[in-house]
Amino acid sequence: MRLRSFASSTLALTLIVAGPAAASATGLGGGPPDEEQAAATGELTLLATTDVHGHVLNWDYFANAPYPDGEELGMSRASTLIKGVKEAKGEDSVLLVDNGDTIQGTPLTYYYAQQERITETGETHPMAKTYNHVGYDAQVAGNHEFNYGLDLLAKYKEQVNFPVLGANVINDDDDQPHLDPYTLVKKNVSGQEITIGVLGVTTPGSRIWDKNKLSGKVHFDDPVETAKKYVPEMKDAGADIVVVLSHSGKDPEGQTWDPSKLQENVSTSVAKVPGVDVLVAGHTHQDEPSQVVSREDGTKALITQPNYWARSVSEVDLPINLEDMGIDWGSTEPEATPLVTQGDVTEDPEIKDLIDSQHKKTVDYVNTKIGSVTETMSAETSYYEDTAILDFISKVQSETVETALADTEYKDVPVISQASPFSRTAEFPAGDITIRDVAGLYVFDNTLGGVEINGSQLRDYLEFSARYFKQTEEGADFDPVNGTNAIDEGLDRPIPDYNYDALSGIDYDINVSKPVGERIENLTDKEGNTVGDDDTFILAINNYRQSGGGDYPVGDLKEVYNEQVEIRQSLIDWVKDNEIVDPTDFYDENWQVVTTTQGPGDDDEASSEAVAEAEADAQAEADGTSDGGNADGADGADSANGDEDAAANDDGANSTVAAGATVDADDGTTSANGSDSDSGMDNAKGSDSSDSSGNANAGGDLPRTGAELGASIGIAAAIIALGAGMVWFARRRRI
Repeated sequence: MRLRSFASSTLALTLIVAGPAAASATGLGGGPPDEEQAAATGELTLLATTDVHGHVLNWDYFANAPYPDGEELGMSRASTLIKGVKEAKGEDSVLLVDNGDTIQGTPLTYYYAQQERITETGETHPMAKTYNHVGYDAQVAGNHEFNYGLDLLAKYKEQVNFPVLGANVINDDDDQPHLDPYTLVKKNVSGQEITIGVLGVTTPGSRIWDKNKLSGKVHFDDPVETAKKYVPEMKDAGADIVVVLSHSGKDPEGQTWDPSKLQENVSTSVAKVPGVDVLVAGHTHQDEPSQVVSREDGTKALITQPNYWARSVSEVDLPINLEDMGIDWGSTEPEATPLVTQGDVTEDPEIKDLIDSQHKKTVDYVNTKIGSVTETMSAETSYYEDTAILDFISKVQSETVETALADTEYKDVPVISQASPFSRTAEFPAGDITIRDVAGLYVFDNTLGGVEINGSQLRDYLEFSARYFKQTEEGADFDPVNGTNAIDEGLDRPIPDYNYDALSGIDYDINVSKPVGERIENLTDKEGNTVGDDDTFILAINNYRQSGGGDYPVGDLKEVYNEQVEIRQSLIDWVKDNEIVDPTDFYDENWQVVTTTQGPGDDDEASSEAVAEAEADAQAEADGTSDGGNADGADGADSANGDEDAAANDDGANSTVAAGATVDADDGTTSANGSDSDSGMDNAKGSDSSDSSGNANAGGDLPRTGAELGASIGIAAAIIALGAGMVWFARRRRI
């Protein structure tokens, strides 16, 4: 009888703990099956991973520590699960495949792609070592396999003991597949040989994202058309069943497949191709173990997408009809079971030994001290407010492009820069800074470009970026938790942080109370002049964005700089050369999220005067309260400082004063800049009791009657609220 997926997974985990004795006791992997059932059906097990991105060990190189309990991951843990299933089912009846994005994603893979390139040293890539040990049968090339160029992919392909597929990756010179389109894998089911045709297709988006490395060398055909071509060919070549490795997400809701558009995510459409039995999806980093696709003729295909970074392995038990060796689902609904790597799963010690020296070399590299930082710089709030750490990226990018263009016709054109919040946890701690600090901030292997952009194109660019924010009621407090990652209607999924761009070198407001396309206000150059449609700038931009990554409107922008400078390395080199990172040298709060239209920004002197006047007025009134100056209102306003942690967690809450009035703490403002702990939480000083305790009579005689007392308290509370509001307004002015 066919074992249920869940039951077999449970038994596999039992075997991991109990060992071979358990296999004997359960009858798995040995002993005759039920004769009547064996004559009719057998079982083939498919195991799949996707988007591993170089995660071999359960080690976070950016934190210099293992991943926390409950968040464990990595191929060393996945290997333990895979070995358990192979032991339980019999290795020759288990097909193991990977769905791509393997050789990029961690400092470990970066080091052997860029620092000690395997193409030059001949050393075996750590992912090749790992996958060979685990025993993969096939892999498809993901888009990130092309990040380091075709030569490194070719070297990796030489080093692995299985085919790396890519049926729709086509050579420009001869129109032949650059990689093997498919492979035929022989396995054993109930003593009978079965042939599995494994086809590999990958997202055509690589032609855009890695254009500089691929243009003129390879191009990409549509994955669905490719599957229609090769599935019958595999059948004719003897494939009993067909498995498709599709490094592409499922079709977004509302999308109609159109081969002329070379769409990024079309795995659902690929699965509908007649003859496909199982499709492994990926690329979108979604944990979606099972989805059944029904075709018009009544046949079915199962789509499984394992969790990324080796957080899970998909297990699919396929019922094989032993007469024709095809899949016979019968009345059973196709399903996959996720084998998760979190919790009580041990790391495979053999894998740890295999890459031990490479792991240690990487750890030493990323922990190399390269300079120091004068104060802690955090990326925690960079997805909704201007931060020094994003300005650091733009500082280096702008300087690099300016230097390169200094002796060209563009030497007098102002350079602006884009940067994206890749991480909410990245931080430059005060004191020593290491390579891993910088690598944790800039996690992608992007290179730097420079494009010419006019004022009209710039506004379009900013408006497109501002789609990231959800529309908020006019005048309401902006809530960054619920107000960001708006749904991309074209892709039917939230816009990720890395597809939001903050620009430096110009000033602007993002009014999220306005509809998409009408949000950019007060757009000025660094001299304060309104940007006109024909004004010209040079935009320092990463290659992903320049190539159209995220669908930004960049197709008409003229390239004026491209020296293939790796951005992360340029950040590291800048720190090495300058030795000290001081945010006061480059931090400029030049953009803000608002929910009401703001007036033209005041200069620093005017803003300071407004702050001082508001604080002085609030102080004078607070000093005249009935408790001798230590007013409840003062305590309430001062509690804005106490809400610093809440602001960091995006509460947006108000501080309530004891007198019954409320004072907007800086974390509740409409500009979303209030949770900046360096500058947004320490300005409710007008009623600081420590300042007022020696000035109890500064406001005149104390009230003597109950009526006078009540009136005074009401007036004081109102003035405190007004003062805090003026402080907030002044702080939101353009610096």
